[in-house]
Amino acid sequence: MKKIIINTLACLILIGVFSNCTNNNEDLQLELTMQEKVAILETGEWLLKDFEETIMHTFKDGEEFTYYGDKGEFKAAIPGTKDYWIEDDKLFIDFNFGNVFSYHIKMSCNNNIIELIKDGEVNKTLLKRSSNYKECF
Repeated sequence: MKKIIINTLACLILIGVFSNCTNNNEDLQLELTMQEKVAILETGEWLLKDFEETIMHTFKDGEEFTYYGDKGEFKAAIPGTKDYWIEDDKLFIDFNFGNVFSYHIKMSCNNNIIELIKDGEVNKTLLKRSSNYKECF
């Protein structure tokens, strides 16, 4: 009987050593709010995936600016902007003339890749300029 108790205690100790039974909140990555996602969007220059050297977007104060470039050199934004805003958990972009689209935002690669998801499908992927986004593909 003593041997069974010792073996049981040894097993319990080993289980405790090799498993983490505590709830460590630092290990949990919490989903960002839509406001936090848009704040990240507003702090960078975003290259359009597959057009990284020719199309860039920036977002500031409710306006999306588009830049065209050559070999990664971008000068001034093209004339005209698109308005954007947040409602609930969606980002809305007004493409003018009654064309308003709503998006969910998915962020990955340490917030260096942003996917704009429309109707359940990725509509546009933006890559943070001057980041290490290439390491995530």
